[in-house]
Amino acid sequence: MPPRRRLTTFDAFSKTVEDARVRTTSGGVVTIVASVVIFLLMISEWVDYRTIVNRPELIVDKNRGERMSINLNITFSRLPCELLTLDVMDVSGEQQTEVSHGIVKTRISPTGQIIAAESLEPNAAALPKINVDENYCGPCYGAKDDTECCQTCDDVRQAYQTKGWAFGDGHGVEQCQRENYPAKIEAVKHEGCNVAGKLSVNKVVGNFHFAPGKSFTSPQMHVHDLDIYTSSDVVHTFTHDIHHLSFGPLHPSIHNPLDGTKKTTDERNFNYMYFMKVVSTRFERIGEAPLETNQYSVTSHERPIRGGRDEDHKHSMHARGGIPGVFFSYDISPMKVINREERSKSFGSFLIGVCAVVGGVLAVAAVIDKGVWEADKALSRKKAV
Repeated sequence: MPPRRRLTTFDAFSKTVEDARVRTTSGGVVTIVASVVIFLLMISEWVDYRTIVNRPELIVDKNRGERMSINLNITFSRLPCELLTLDVMDVSGEQQTEVSHGIVKTRISPTGQIIAAESLEPNAAALPKINVDENYCGPCYGAKDDTECCQTCDDVRQAYQTKGWAFGDGHGVEQCQRENYPAKIEAVKHEGCNVAGKLSVNKVVGNFHFAPGKSFTSPQMHVHDLDIYTSSDVVHTFTHDIHHLSFGPLHPSIHNPLDGTKKTTDERNFNYMYFMKVVSTRFERIGEAPLETNQYSVTSHERPIRGGRDEDHKHSMHARGGIPGVFFSYDISPMKVINREERSKSFGSFLIGVCAVVGGVLAVAAVIDKGVWEADKALSRKKAV
């Protein structure tokens, strides 16, 4: 037997003679209906193939020694920028006092209008030039030895901080009087302040806080000079609006629970605390580079402060009774969430689905057509009899 004839024995698709084919109206209807069903099911398979699903996964976060950014935008409507200090500290021992890098303070009028925005980055060119005798040696008012000099108001303030003394608004300090520092404090006492920017911190347990007055750290505690805040004839408070607070790069699917938070108080000595649990999160999107960020949950606590003022007028209020302010404590979760985008099925699965649709529908249609045809023949025979 020739090779070509041998292959015909394996033909699973035997052909019928054209003259033996019978075309019926019912068969045409079944064919049209089957074609429509196949078309609709193929569209369904295509939509299913193009559907993207998010598959979350929880793993142990093994990354160590990383830095983390904190994005913030907070308005203090009843506290001027001159009295507001931002500090950061963590369990690794790193402390950032009077943070200025990456932060912009905007002065807010009593009616809520923006007065001026200024970056806190050091800028020597922006400092006012004061004409002082080149032989001038300013006094430090007992904060340093008589042989040492304090040339500017800030020098005197730094010397007071080293001693742990309250500085106040500079009244009676000739350097401050020369620089009009008391007049500046008087001019802004009815203003508010917006603080916006980005902090860079170690990815360990820590906190950042807003408190009144200049801050400094002694071996025993972290201290703020509250003299201006507590002695002002204007009642300053830590009423605040948190417009935005997030950890790491922004992602549209992350909900930041503190966004839009508003707190109001009429008490000068009032403390707000927010305790946040930060969870590392990675987003893997199809066709894009992975994004490493964080999400967090939060609980809050607020309370009035009773007592705590040191009896010596030269000293600042310290942690004995607590200090007024807004404190954000963050803890880092040991777990990491991975949100991975994937197609609901592979291209191979899509092709298999298409073949199954075509073959299945045609098979069912053939059975239906066969049944209709046999029923029609049976009826025709009965009529003939």
